[in-house]
Amino acid sequence: MLPLTGRPMRFVTYTPPPPLGRFVRQLWYYAAPELPDLLERVLPSGAMSLLINLAEDELRWYDGAAEHGAADGGSLGLAPARCHRLSGIAVCGAHAEHFAIDTAEQRAIVGAEFSPGGASPFFGPDAEALGGTHVSLDALWGRDAGLVRERVLEAKTPDEKLRALESALASRLLRPRAPLDRDPSVDFALAAFADLSRAWTVADVTGQLGMSPKRFIRSFTERVGLTPKRYCRVQRFQQAVSAIERGERVSWAGVAAACGYYDQAHFIHDFRAFAGLTPTEYVARRRERNHVPLGD
Repeated sequence: MLPLTGRPMRFVTYTPPPPLGRFVRQLWYYAAPELPDLLERVLPSGAMSLLINLAEDELRWYDGAAEHGAADGGSLGLAPARCHRLSGIAVCGAHAEHFAIDTAEQRAIVGAEFSPGGASPFFGPDAEALGGTHVSLDALWGRDAGLVRERVLEAKTPDEKLRALESALASRLLRPRAPLDRDPSVDFALAAFADLSRAWTVADVTGQLGMSPKRFIRSFTERVGLTPKRYCRVQRFQQAVSAIERGERVSWAGVAAACGYYDQAHFIHDFRAFAGLTPTEYVARRRERNHVPLGD
């Protein structure tokens, strides 16, 4: 277990090489022992993640978090958030809605962010079942989940902890019958949707692939965990967040146009649907990208 007291915040990232890098976008280590004890809203990114709590053998997440919630599940005159308790190593499925975490038990975390469509070798072919929720890893990996957490805890330095997680994930790729081939139709769609020079629609993609819309939507959702339309909306929202985080003087009309919204009103409406806040409120209240304290 990490001795947290008195240590400054630290964030370390590592991009694994192939073959693991074809499926895992990034491994990361985060330690922030001085975080206040409160609820914090996490905005949707559309990505699946594996989380390991280094400080305690539990992860908690909250839905229905009130605008001014407290970390004990209470609030200031509003309905309390509902707390979900998981083991200290868990999977966060692809989300299109915000949820809340308890910063009291998020002060030392190791994680893996999977590339879109890259989770199937680790959790089976149907990422859709994990979409919008969190699941203790032992429900998917059995006792191997606890062994992975133990190995990461035993590693001494942040870099060694990331290497321990890398080794554990790489070993999953070596299992017999592990689905190591990415779906080329899904990869084509992901690349097309990321092409900011052209606003690809589902019809454009299916036309290029020669697939029926029904078949394509099923394949995409099974691999990514969100429908194509939902995924594109989340990615457009994250493009707007990126524009905000670049620290430039923000013109909401300019952000709306650059990110493909019809107009500023459409942008603000969509931003609030995903963040529970207006863009101006997000700028004023965020602690870091995609993280907004509640109740301060």
